Amino acid sequence: MNEKLITALLSLFLVFILILSACAQPVAPSPTPAPAEMPAEVPETPAEEPAVIREENLDQLIIGDSTEPTGDFATPYWQNNATDHLVNQMLSGYATYDLTPTGELVVNKTAVEEPVITENEDGSKTYEFTVKDGLTYNDGSAITAKDYVASVLLWSSRQVRDFDGKPTAGYHLKGFGPFFDGESNVFAGVHLLDEMRFSLTIADEYIPFFYEVADVSFGPTPLDFWLGEGVADVADDGEGAYFTGDFADIIKPGVNDDPNDERFARFFEIKDYMLAQRNVIPRVTSGPYEVVSFNQSTKVVTITLNDKFLGNFEGQKGSIKDLVFKKTDQNTQFDELRTGTIDLLSRMASGAEINAGYDLVDEDPDKYDLISFPRAGYGNLTFICDFGPTQFVEVRQGIAHLIDRNDFATTFTGGYGSVVNGPYGEGQWFYKESKAELDSKLNSYDYSLDSAIALFEQAGFTKNEDGSEYSGTGLRYREMEDGSMMPLLLNWFGSEDNPFTELLIVKLKESQDVAAAGMKIDETIGDFNVLLNWMYRDTSEGEEYGVPTYHVFNLANDFGLNYFPTTEWSTDHDLLDRGGLNINRLFDEELYRLSTEYYLVEPTDKEGFREGWVNYVVRWNELLPMIPLYSQEYHSFFNSKLKNFVLDDNFGLSIALLYATLE
Repeated sequence: MNEKLITALLSLFLVFILILSACAQPVAPSPTPAPAEMPAEVPETPAEEPAVIREENLDQLIIGDSTEPTGDFATPYWQNNATDHLVNQMLSGYATYDLTPTGELVVNKTAVEEPVITENEDGSKTYEFTVKDGLTYNDGSAITAKDYVASVLLWSSRQVRDFDGKPTAGYHLKGFGPFFDGESNVFAGVHLLDEMRFSLTIADEYIPFFYEVADVSFGPTPLDFWLGEGVADVADDGEGAYFTGDFADIIKPGVNDDPNDERFARFFEIKDYMLAQRNVIPRVTSGPYEVVSFNQSTKVVTITLNDKFLGNFEGQKGSIKDLVFKKTDQNTQFDELRTGTIDLLSRMASGAEINAGYDLVDEDPDKYDLISFPRAGYGNLTFICDFGPTQFVEVRQGIAHLIDRNDFATTFTGGYGSVVNGPYGEGQWFYKESKAELDSKLNSYDYSLDSAIALFEQAGFTKNEDGSEYSGTGLRYREMEDGSMMPLLLNWFGSEDNPFTELLIVKLKESQDVAAAGMKIDETIGDFNVLLNWMYRDTSEGEEYGVPTYHVFNLANDFGLNYFPTTEWSTDHDLLDRGGLNINRLFDEELYRLSTEYYLVEPTDKEGFREGWVNYVVRWNELLPMIPLYSQEYHSFFNSKLKNFVLDDNFGLSIALLYATLE
């Protein structure tokens, strides 16, 4: 759904979603094939083929989603579109740690031997892995330790950073900072030991760590595909792994650099090649599926089983031959499910959608089925906090008082959800165990025009445009330090064809109380992927996106099982510019400290984790970088030919489809 922003941070969180962070869980994106040409020429993507969609096809499952895929097979390192990310999870395999159906990270013994773990004198911790023989990509080429080391290096590199990416996969590993910054060409915490052995060392500042093994969960990535044959290799002289070849030497030109420097020319050749590889089909994969096609006009991605895949941690390979991810219109999606042009609608969020699904199941319970579970996520208004009125905390708080959030949650979820007051969802265990404490500590920002006005005045919006005291009607202004007058005017970008957006227009934008408070909201309704470009200020998609333009976006975050906001609130402005972190651009030292300390406990210390998380949420609730609006019961509706389909926020769709069958 285009109200979802699934961030990765997972990738990190990756194999899980993140969410909005680029580095939620360090799992490398799906591996890809090695082309025969050098990066001086950008490879062409094969012509699009129409998607083959057949009703009651027991070799094919068609998944409908209102978040349209872009055909970017490199999430989350440039963008984190939810559908693209889900597809890439299905293409990725052989990570050192794998997620079980019960939500536990375990050693993936299909891919690697049990690691040798060493606690070092400096407080760091090393995991040494041996790659098992017989692993291959879907083209039959062998996977070795170099492929795993390449994942960590490539997706932590200053080169990808300079290619406008967000390569923070190895953020918790020793030596990440100097390697990412380009101060060192060696990644000290990553070692290539021999053809089949490598090691990863978690930095001492991240030991202990509640989600420790997530830091060393990486899959393979073939450098030849991403950069061109022979452009880069991986070596290690004992001090740490590093790149060799042209890729190691390229430099992003500065303003005063010689434009004729060959390293600069090579930089742009390799950059153009790598960015093009994000969309190339066919591509080699290491996971249960490989890509068949992406149809740009119909927004359909088709993937098929990879017969070279040896299985997940317990040998599960998947049995559904073809998976089709199809862009659907939320107004007609249940008609498509009824007529068989789609088979599955997953994670329906709004009350209108859920009720329509129940009606369909009631209509023919033998043909349709459903699953529901509490969501580990929430819908929100996301503020950008480094320019305009939303840079002032009182303005963000005042806007929260102008939304009747209980009414909004009830209306949107149709009674299948409720209001939350922080960055969490009903499905998370630590929220369930902390609900009473949070209720007593968090500001619920009750609906109140008077409270909103008082906060706007505290923020300094007490003037008319001419500098006189506010007259009581019209737009409020704030006199800035340079003498200019800032209007209490918000530019809002909402995703199109989205009931969340439509309800916000009614409940907030067009509310009489907004005008009565002296505020105005100008909305732009557009494509969800364009929304992401503006929010991330992604200049790789166009220089215009780097100009601060929109103060607020409507989104929803789903948190992966092992989600933690490692860099979500980083106060390092330079890291933000180079790593795409802290998309809210809220720089608060206490929030950053609390957000990066609560999970620095032993994996067995659930109570310590929970207590630290509560403290983080309390500070978040005060600063309000987002207005939380609802969390709810997710519902998935599907053709009953889909069997053995189990889904919840531990057992995500990418895992559920690996175990499901068609009958």
